[in-house]
Amino acid sequence: MATIHAADAAIAARTRFSRRSAEGPLIWRSEYFGPPPSPPGSASVDPRAGGFIPYHPPLPGETARPQAFLVEQEAGAIVHPHFHHVDQFQVVIAGTGTIGKHPVQPISAHFAGAHTGYGPIVPGPAGMQYFSLRASADCTGAQYLPGARDRMRAGPRRNVFAPPVSPSEPAALRGLRGAVVETLQEEADGLSFRYARIPPDAAWLVDGLDCGAGQSILVSQGSIRHGGEGFGRWSAMFVPHDAAGLAIQAGADGADLLVLRYPRTP
Repeated sequence: MATIHAADAAIAARTRFSRRSAEGPLIWRSEYFGPPPSPPGSASVDPRAGGFIPYHPPLPGETARPQAFLVEQEAGAIVHPHFHHVDQFQVVIAGTGTIGKHPVQPISAHFAGAHTGYGPIVPGPAGMQYFSLRASADCTGAQYLPGARDRMRAGPRRNVFAPPVSPSEPAALRGLRGAVVETLQEEADGLSFRYARIPPDAAWLVDGLDCGAGQSILVSQGSIRHGGEGFGRWSAMFVPHDAAGLAIQAGADGADLLVLRYPRTP
């Protein structure tokens, strides 16, 4: 049976810890679900540290757990150019900054394909907070460039930025007669960025599961109910591609959801 993963922001906040960047300011991490994406020490955010952890992809028929974690970069703390071994979404939820040469702000989402270099991630004067979301876990940490180039698999590179979207005002959610879903960006292999606005106490059936490799969902306004529990703003979910379906029930104030679908595996 396919497993739907969900974590409330208030509970994930209990895992928050910091590491010191190469520049000195701190980089914080809060873990929502899945195995830790890197060791907890400051060496994992310092490209000068050297060394690496080998990546072992899932065996045929094996499914790796998804990952969701929140990163907070203080002003001046830089995440240097790197890549990961798996596909990843990043969602900026607070502050401003740049990813490479691309300016980002709340709420904006970026997709980086496996073995695609990106960065540096440079926060603005108030710092920057963003989620990293993966359908399949990578616990090896950032593969810093150019030093890790020999571990970069040959193939097409892919960086996709969706246009930013603004959260709903509570009054606007109350005025809806049903869920409204906006497609921010969609591509032929299933990759998509969508934004759903759901009125109070209404339900929305997550669709298109079989069109990609699963969907990560962030509650960006209001709250939802799932499995008898409540999940507030900036809670996270992952719905696998083979799930029977998921009807998301909005809370008493309605809910906004950022819905991110991973591309099909070639």
